[in-house]
Amino acid sequence: MVITEDKEFDIFVATKIGSFKHIKYHTNSIKNTKKCIENLVDIKSLQKDDGITCMEWGNPEQTEILLGRKNQQIQVYNTTEGFTKTYTADFGTGDVVGLGRYKRRLVAAVAGGVVKVWSKKQEITVDTGGKLDQMRVCDDDSTLFATGGEENDLKIWRIGETAPVFAAKNLPNDFLQLRRPVWVSGVTFLPGEGGRLAAVCSRHGYVRLYDSRAQRRPVCNVEFPNMAATCIAPSFDERQVLVGFGRGQLHLVDLRRGKQDKGYKGAAGAVTDVVGATPGGGARLVVSTGLDRQIRIHDYASKELVYKQYLTSKLTRVLVQTKSSTALRHPTEEVKEEVKEESEADELDVLFENMETVGHKPRRKVQTTTGEPAAKKTKPSADGSTTELDQEENPEDAIKNLLRSTEKQKRRLEKKKKEKKARSVFHNA
Repeated sequence: MVITEDKEFDIFVATKIGSFKHIKYHTNSIKNTKKCIENLVDIKSLQKDDGITCMEWGNPEQTEILLGRKNQQIQVYNTTEGFTKTYTADFGTGDVVGLGRYKRRLVAAVAGGVVKVWSKKQEITVDTGGKLDQMRVCDDDSTLFATGGEENDLKIWRIGETAPVFAAKNLPNDFLQLRRPVWVSGVTFLPGEGGRLAAVCSRHGYVRLYDSRAQRRPVCNVEFPNMAATCIAPSFDERQVLVGFGRGQLHLVDLRRGKQDKGYKGAAGAVTDVVGATPGGGARLVVSTGLDRQIRIHDYASKELVYKQYLTSKLTRVLVQTKSSTALRHPTEEVKEEVKEESEADELDVLFENMETVGHKPRRKVQTTTGEPAAKKTKPSADGSTTELDQEENPEDAIKNLLRSTEKQKRRLEKKKKEKKARSVFHNA
């Protein structure tokens, strides 16, 4: 990819252990160094349950970020002021799986299946009727939000109403008349459609497009056998989405033709989040994060990997700031590597580090009664080669013993040869 002008934009990354990073990305690859990365949270102050499970923009200007943590804490981060507010999502069980804004109200969802709308005058709580994996507020119409989870198909809600305005219906049974399983792992609204079109991905390996005005069943269904989808995001072209999978695949799915279009390679672990970015009206880029601790940027058209950075922690969410800019707080300091260990996957690493190394023990020397080490007594080898001779032994006697042992070995081999010849069938015949 050839870029004539250097452009920059900001990337915010959340991790599984709770760290929060800011990256100043330049389209000129020479300027992308470790000095362009900074930590926005003190690593030493993090606890085991501070992992970030959800991250969304809080306003259209992209100056406010909503962070949802595993301990049900919701934080509001301002790109110029820092952390400003903190909420506690104690209205349900499970992690925070979705955040958004409706005017000045905060919309939050937990994995237990409860969605709550905070406001000064009243608080609205909605029970979605099952487990949730994700909740998404529509960008075109902030009064609409979509939910989905394990055996809880897509539902579109309107704030202020207790019943969903749209509830998806599953596909007919397969050729064995078995019900098709449902597990919505990601949901997104297609831009420019006013919340009418919604796309979902599933851990059972399908991507579906729903039209709330046409029918309850999906208008397009794309199957990915034996591939669990983990995240979905709208693409640049009309009716196309970017889908990440649990084995590291990242595909562009064309919902008009009902098949996958492109594939972006390079990920070694599950893709946790993906977003499309256009810095300053320039080249179209695909930004993705994964459990392999790498953030990657691909060129949308050529599928070329233009940027890759290791960030020492398992990445869960990513946001790209293109409508505004955020300056680095410490532009001259390099980012310190995180020393905090992750609670789940890194326990094996700690175990192996603490294990003792197994090696060969040195042989003990036999001590004599006088305290001096005993002299080595080496026997001559059977093949006629000499090893170490005893320093106290006479050289002539050693040569005689060697010749004697060689003669014995020679006679032993001749005897075995005669016995073998006597047992031979052809010799007896």
